[in-house]
Amino acid sequence: MARRVGSRLGGGLAARWLARPFSGRRAGRLCIYHETDRISFAQIYPFLHYHRDIAAAHDVEIRCMPVARLLEGGPLPAADMALVQVWFTVDGTALDRALERLRAAVPRVSFVDAFAHNDLRLARHVAPHVDFYLKKSLFRDRSLYFRPFQGDTNLTEFYQHRYGLEGAVVDWQVPEGFPERLRLSPNFFTAPRLLRGFERATPPRAEGRAIDVHARLGLGPANGSWYRRMREEGLARIAAIPGIELRSAGKVPPAAFMAELDASKLCFSPFGYGELCWRDVEAILAGAVLIKPDMGHLETLPDLYEAGVTYLPVSWDFADLDAVVQGALEDTALRARIATEAFRRVRNYLQTRAFPGDVAFLFDA
Repeated sequence: MARRVGSRLGGGLAARWLARPFSGRRAGRLCIYHETDRISFAQIYPFLHYHRDIAAAHDVEIRCMPVARLLEGGPLPAADMALVQVWFTVDGTALDRALERLRAAVPRVSFVDAFAHNDLRLARHVAPHVDFYLKKSLFRDRSLYFRPFQGDTNLTEFYQHRYGLEGAVVDWQVPEGFPERLRLSPNFFTAPRLLRGFERATPPRAEGRAIDVHARLGLGPANGSWYRRMREEGLARIAAIPGIELRSAGKVPPAAFMAELDASKLCFSPFGYGELCWRDVEAILAGAVLIKPDMGHLETLPDLYEAGVTYLPVSWDFADLDAVVQGALEDTALRARIATEAFRRVRNYLQTRAFPGDVAFLFDA
């Protein structure tokens, strides 16, 4: 049943099965309270995909239920461990109340952050109640978590300054010492569709790629925001490169999107509201070399952003974007090497079943 769970857990037979009472056959009982959208579920699915490994290694059984039940004051399961995931728009006071009630009943509680932003905007609410805080990427320089940013993130500050936009400075009031509780979790490649895709796929081929650059991406609201202006600037620079075969205009269905990536030499993936994008992993799966604003300030698990090895970085202001694109299009061996290594890192992580070991801290008392 766990392998047949789809990209949402909001209801239906699968959701009821995953929320069934604990059997009592294992010493440990982990209850995961989760959001039901596909972005959030990408971080929850590996607990289900590898549930047998986790059970064998840590003698733990896992149950899952929508976090709304916790936030609304529903009955608590007989668990001794809990993992809580909420969306970043949650009311902080309600979250604080729910976690206080949960911690009174469950000895070990941790939090999983599915947000695009790399800040710790809920840290002050969860800090009194959780042992660990899992996140898809972390600042290498942990001191940045204590630094206020204009417009609320490191990205908004950079691009608002770049485009002369105004924005209030936001201090998320991260408690002293909180970064010591941070732990990495894998990013979007653990979503069901992508994880299974990497399990089934063969290493990417270099030949037969008729599209030079794939750059189909949303621009966001037409309101002059930093997000739209940043993406428009990047697309304009690529479109100005003479003589390239480009795919950038309009939306296409998911299957067509992946087919295009499979036929592309390069994929341009600018930042979204955070640094990580689904497109990054889709490009790696398809064998299109990822071109992206420099990610050197972040850690990920595994490291999918090693400059010149797994992707090609460009400056955040796109000043070198055309040169990087043209250089990559002229170097077939470079593209083959980078595409193969990026694919290998994801595939190796999955084939070695590394995830249960990487989350062992949740189960070890």
